[in-house]
Amino acid sequence: MNKIIKNILLLAIVLILSYFSSIYFGSLYKNITHDYGTWIDLSSIVGFHYGYIFFLLVAFAAFGDKTKYWWIGALLIPAVAFEIYFDLNLRYIYIPVVIGLVGWGIGFLISKVVKKLAE
Repeated sequence: MNKIIKNILLLAIVLILSYFSSIYFGSLYKNITHDYGTWIDLSSIVGFHYGYIFFLLVAFAAFGDKTKYWWIGALLIPAVAFEIYFDLNLRYIYIPVVIGLVGWGIGFLISKVVKKLAE
């Protein structure tokens, strides 16, 4: 399979998983920060953002090729822009960093297991 098509398919899977898990990541955000917002519940938007970071790092760390870190860097630019734009004081900047590190760790472990099983 062509590497670009493979990476685009990984991105599509990341977007689908982020969409369906956004409510869970949003409720995790509300439980950590106790920031319940206004009368409009926007936790799904925040949850999509955090799910995108998590699943992007899991998918590309686990199944990416040699250029996976370039793809991760380029695809995290919108997430970083979202975080900076909506959290101007950067009060909760640790949340996406921790979610990203956990996602990268899980992806790294999956890549090692897949490599071990392929031998």
